[in-house]
Amino acid sequence: MARSLRSIEVFPITTRTLDVLRVTDVTPGMRRVTLGGPELAAHTAANGYPVAAFRSEGFDDEFKIILKHPDAEAAVGPTQADGVLNWPREDPHMLFRTYTVRRWDPVAGELDIDFVQHGVGPAAAWAYRVRPGERVQIAGPKSSSLPPEGADWTLVAGDETALPAIGRWLEEWPAGARGQVFIEIGQPQHRQDLPVPDGVTLTWLSRDGAEPGTTTLLFDAIREAPWRQGTVHAWIAGETLTLTPIRRWLRNEKGLAKEQVDITGYWRRQQVAVSDQDASLPDFTASEDETKRFHELAEILPGFAVRIAATIGLAAAFDGQPRTIAELATATGSDPAGLGKLLRYLAAVNLTERLDGDRYQLTGLGGELESDYLTEAFHLDGLRAQRELGGVLSLLAAVRTGQGDHARWFGAEYAQRVQNDPALLAARTEHEAEEALYVAGALAAAAAFAGLSTVAVAGPAPGSFATALTKVHPELRATIVAAPSEIEALQRVYPANQHIAYEPGSLLGPRPVPADAVLLADVLRTLTDADAAHVLRQAAGSLNPGGRVLVFGDVLNPDVADEHDYEDDLIDFALYGGGTRDHEAHRALFTAAGLHLVERTTVGWGYTLYTLAPRG
Repeated sequence: MARSLRSIEVFPITTRTLDVLRVTDVTPGMRRVTLGGPELAAHTAANGYPVAAFRSEGFDDEFKIILKHPDAEAAVGPTQADGVLNWPREDPHMLFRTYTVRRWDPVAGELDIDFVQHGVGPAAAWAYRVRPGERVQIAGPKSSSLPPEGADWTLVAGDETALPAIGRWLEEWPAGARGQVFIEIGQPQHRQDLPVPDGVTLTWLSRDGAEPGTTTLLFDAIREAPWRQGTVHAWIAGETLTLTPIRRWLRNEKGLAKEQVDITGYWRRQQVAVSDQDASLPDFTASEDETKRFHELAEILPGFAVRIAATIGLAAAFDGQPRTIAELATATGSDPAGLGKLLRYLAAVNLTERLDGDRYQLTGLGGELESDYLTEAFHLDGLRAQRELGGVLSLLAAVRTGQGDHARWFGAEYAQRVQNDPALLAARTEHEAEEALYVAGALAAAAAFAGLSTVAVAGPAPGSFATALTKVHPELRATIVAAPSEIEALQRVYPANQHIAYEPGSLLGPRPVPADAVLLADVLRTLTDADAAHVLRQAAGSLNPGGRVLVFGDVLNPDVADEHDYEDDLIDFALYGGGTRDHEAHRALFTAAGLHLVERTTVGWGYTLYTLAPRG
């Protein structure tokens, strides 16, 4: 399974308002704003929700700065909720930008942010006008990723927007680690005095006045530099389109696996209309009319066309060059006539561009298809696309009757189809394991698991949760309950662990050996109300005296939910008859199952852990 070489630690998502302490120019091209104030410490928000202390432990930790829209009287930002934030998404004046933590000094209580001076943008305009004594709201960071482990050397490259992250990394560079670092800047005088640890080479690349995002300096330097022996981890950030050939070269020429590459587009070069009132700000007045917006919402083909392009490998077939239809058809194994029609449509929606004759090339927007993540997500044979497709086709029946008709379209219900398909089952197992990395540790640290001797674990990514539990509680023994085919898939993903056993079985039936607790991790959303109540009763019947049923997952909060939350709820309802329930719906299930709610705890990024006990 592809695993990042960088371990991640997840924090509660927070927002706070800080004081501007200092404003200094690091170079003629970079301004530093230092923030501080009492809200960096743990405190209670005005609305009563707890705000965890500010944390930043990774060199590229990012957070959001809430800015004042020119047409608003004050900045419009989120409010604290229970482990998450409530964003006023319908407010047209909400304005924020994402930045890197350049320096975090918890002893002094100071946070540095560096702003590049180029282009037109609200954040840079704010940085070059703000004065000490003013206040600004921030949101995050919500996680930290540590430097790569298991790499013999690290390739680091970025333009000036990545300089804050690279600068912090060099200042906190792990002793003994080896690396090559390339930094692109606009002018020679924009160089900064950065430490160069032993085993590291640092190369500055100046555009000598050329516009950012218009040169190949980074790619040329990386390609021409000596390539060191051993396992490499590549961390590269900057203008999105300039990174595309670098990503392609690392993948195709150097053969780097996905877990060895960390490439992030920090910004995208594009034309920006300038405000007539303030040349340092973009024109925020342009807006879509409602008719156009509705038309775009009703379009069904663009999403399918993008997924078809990803599935046939269209971006890889271009390989960064204009190609004829015949060349692309050969490379993708497609019918020339059908591919020609697809390319013509993609050109109409600005994903490809037709050149002379029948040659096409990807546009900047179409270059998004070169992302490995998006290609994997959109591939129609893949798990995510199959889930979306099955949910969409089953949704009409689900809305009309309360039950989807997935089997009518695909010959079997979705869960059974995935379980019967080795490729889909393996993809689901790996995807769930990767997703669980963000929450398993936080769940294992919950007080509900203290003092337990045995726990049965069921649901998605049970291996991740069982591993985290036995790591935090070495005395604990975990049993994973799953279907035999799922156990085989799990054992291919998770290494053997003497503290973890596997038990073939179903949540709908009783367990042969009771436990101190039964953890149902993200289980109920895939069950109808009747089945969910039955599973809860079976779990309660599998407890030792005094035992607890622990229900973990996402609880729908309409105050903070967005369209993606409701989209997932609709698809789950169409596929399973369940969905993402709110708190009251969960309480109703617990009552129907004869269980008493002992405690409700927020874990990680707003997830909920319910502790339940049988009614005496």
